Amino acid sequence: MLPINVMYDSGIDEFEEIAIVNGLGELDSMFPGMRIRMYGASAWCEGEYSSADWYVHNTRAVPRMDILQLDAGDLIDLIAGEPWQEAEPHIDVMFTSYDLAAMDGRQYLNFVFGMADGRITVQSVARYRELPDFDRYLAIKAVVQHELGHIFGMASNLGRTNTEYNLGPHCTNSGCIMRQGLSVSEWVQHARESHEMGRVYCPQCLKDKVSTYDAIPLGAYAAVAAGGNKIGR
Repeated sequence: MLPINVMYDSGIDEFEEIAIVNGLGELDSMFPGMRIRMYGASAWCEGEYSSADWYVHNTRAVPRMDILQLDAGDLIDLIAGEPWQEAEPHIDVMFTSYDLAAMDGRQYLNFVFGMADGRITVQSVARYRELPDFDRYLAIKAVVQHELGHIFGMASNLGRTNTEYNLGPHCTNSGCIMRQGLSVSEWVQHARESHEMGRVYCPQCLKDKVSTYDAIPLGAYAAVAAGGNKIGR
C-alpha cells in the first residue's frame, strides 16, 4: 500500500492535531497495512517543498474582500509537483488553518472544507473553530476520513444505489461519512450521526474501496467534498 504522508501548517493547534491523529488512527485500525507518516508542521528539508507552511505561502490566494482564502485546487497542484511524488509514490494529506475555496466551472465556491484529487487531499479547519469542542473534534476527525475515502475510491461507483453526484461522488446512506455536507451545521450533523452509529463508512462504500491503492493515479476520484453551496462572492 502507498504510504500516507500527513502535514499541517503551523496554525493548527494541539486540539486540532489530536482530532487529525485520532481520525487517522481509526482508519489505521480498520485497514491493516496502512503506513501513516506524520510530518506535522515540521520542515523536512530546506528550500522549496520543505513544509506545509511553504505550500501555504506559495498557494494562490482567492480574491475576497472579507476573508483570506486559499485556492484548494492550486494547493493540490503545488503538492502534486513535489519532487518526491515520482521518486516514491505516496498519498499526501494536508491540513491548513486557512479557509479554502475551489473553482466550480468559472467561479469560486464560497468555501470548501476539503478537496481530494488522485493521491492528494487538502483540508481546512477554519470553519470549525467556533464550534463547541466535541462538535469541532468530530468534524475535523470526520473530514480527514471523508477525504481519504475519496482517495480510496469510496462512493465512486455511481452505478450502485444510494449515491449522488454533488461536487463529486458522494454516498447518501445514513451514518456514512462519505455523505456530502454543504454547510457547517450539515457537516456536524453527519459527523455526529456517524459517531452515534459507531461506524465511519457504510458497507456499500467499504465495498467500493479499491483493494489496493498502490496504482491510484494523480487525478483519479476527484471531488470537492464537503463544500460550500453558493457560487461566487
